[in-house]
Amino acid sequence: MLGMVVLTYILASVFAIAGMGAAGVLIPNYIAIGLSVHAAMLLGLAQNTAELTVATAMNWKKGLIEWRNVARVFVPAALFVPLGAYVNVHTPRILVLVALALFFLFAIYRMVTGGVAESKDGWKTYLLGAIQGFTAGLIGVDASPIAIIAFSYLFRNPKKVSANTAATALGVSGVTLLTYALLLPRIPIATETLLTVATAGFLGGVTGTLLMHRVKPPYVRYTTMALLSLATVEITAKILTANVPETLHILSVGVVVSGFLAFLCGMGRHRARRPFPSP
Repeated sequence: MLGMVVLTYILASVFAIAGMGAAGVLIPNYIAIGLSVHAAMLLGLAQNTAELTVATAMNWKKGLIEWRNVARVFVPAALFVPLGAYVNVHTPRILVLVALALFFLFAIYRMVTGGVAESKDGWKTYLLGAIQGFTAGLIGVDASPIAIIAFSYLFRNPKKVSANTAATALGVSGVTLLTYALLLPRIPIATETLLTVATAGFLGGVTGTLLMHRVKPPYVRYTTMALLSLATVEITAKILTANVPETLHILSVGVVVSGFLAFLCGMGRHRARRPFPSP
């Protein structure tokens, strides 16, 4: 129990800096220590909700959250969470991982290149909100990297991207937790375990958000990019070692490789467009 609590606190602290819930990383660890998949999923979402609740409250107090923009992402996300949860049982997991890998690569690209959307491009945030909700329902976590993409179109300040992502992820985590609680049969989780893990997530949210407020904006961006990069590597490793039919495996690996090449091409074009410093 102590190891699980310490791990929850540390990861919640780090992920809170980027405005992301730590459930996506914690759930596999909960499974590794003996919890069932669905118990680990519900425990991870409960931890997410505790972590992001305090992060959102602290960011709101700092004036970093713009609720109208949060609504533009959260409302379509909330509508599509149940659909994703329903489709969950009919979709090969490797295809979900491929989609996540591509989204994570694009999120990293957006964090590097920046650029705010024009008013005529506002539909992008609604679309990304719907994708976040569908993905959250599909995989049982908040899919906050997709919200990072949406808010990178709205804000140049990485702290605002982080704060508004956390607010959206909080709502998506709550809806996802409620959806799975209704869809799944009753799962016995000791109340003591639930409260202890949620408390660790809450304290991690406090620590991470305090750090986010105190460091310079570029360091928030670097932390977010590092977490997205690690998540991309982890997902890619799962795709490469997946035990699926050969044709599906080759197709999945090919799509991820193509996405990585497109990412490198986009980064190269971005660097080529940057002005050279004067001699």
